[in-house]
Amino acid sequence: MNIKQNVIFTLVLFSCALLFGCAPAPEQIHKKAHAEAGTYVADIANDGSFSVVATDSNGVLLWPRYANDAKYQWRQDDADVSQIIAVDIGADGRTVATASRKAFSLWDANSGENLGYWQSGGADITNIAVSNNGSTIVLGLNNGTQIAFNPETGRRLEFYGHQNAITDLVIAPNGRYALSGSTDQTAILWSTESGQPIHQWQHDTRLTKVALDAAGRYALTAGSLDKAYIWNVNTGKQVTQLDIIERVRIFSSARFSESGEFLITGSPSRQITLWRTQTGEELRAWNVELRDSHRPNNAVVLAVWLDENTGAVMSESSAGYGEWWQLESNWQQ
Repeated sequence: MNIKQNVIFTLVLFSCALLFGCAPAPEQIHKKAHAEAGTYVADIANDGSFSVVATDSNGVLLWPRYANDAKYQWRQDDADVSQIIAVDIGADGRTVATASRKAFSLWDANSGENLGYWQSGGADITNIAVSNNGSTIVLGLNNGTQIAFNPETGRRLEFYGHQNAITDLVIAPNGRYALSGSTDQTAILWSTESGQPIHQWQHDTRLTKVALDAAGRYALTAGSLDKAYIWNVNTGKQVTQLDIIERVRIFSSARFSESGEFLITGSPSRQITLWRTQTGEELRAWNVELRDSHRPNNAVVLAVWLDENTGAVMSESSAGYGEWWQLESNWQQ
């Protein structure tokens, strides 16, 4: 880089800092290939102690944090012919739910034991979510129906609040309510016990991502263009709109921090972003890594995790990498 290029680069950084409050990317402290041929779907435990990835040729793998090898390898079907399209780790980290288009399973995260396998029949499964202890599993279907299922008792409740396919789905840790998004441009918070809606939030595009604060304070609903909102779960009123400057910002993953004060999101274009919940302010943004031979030359951020106490961040991406970063000490300011 010559002197002229150095000056231009410095001016660009200075302008970025003035206009957007840009901050340097955090230091990457660890990286591990969790799927050699890439990852389809993934989730990270609430305490960051392990992650689960669904692969093309190796089934579903459970990876302890920083481990050199997967602890468990699960295959939902004996013939392993059905691609896993959704995975979810219960908030307490005890169980993992996996789903293909026509079947779903529940696994013990500690022993690796399969706790149940069920075929759904009817419409295709698009999403799955599981509560603490695996006591409630919610399925989202491509016809807009959702099914709340108790694996122990077999109780089944169907919710018909959406008109079109379910695009994303999360469940409260206690399993009593779920938040769903749909191509019908609505997000609905609903009771898995009564089947009644609690709040409904309207967007002007299809929903791409929803998230719930584990303590039941906040909800995120994000559309397919540049609109993403944070809501008060108790009142149903809007807390803020995320400060998105691009014409299009799609979220492929999202999670609130433990305190609910921060939100971390991932995008289909490699980007991880940190936000302040109350104001919608963007605090940090950086990219996950690509494989040298990865085509197309992009990676979807499938799962993200933030420890606000230590500043540790983890992600799982479609490039097949689990990555860890360390935020600087003053990142919350």
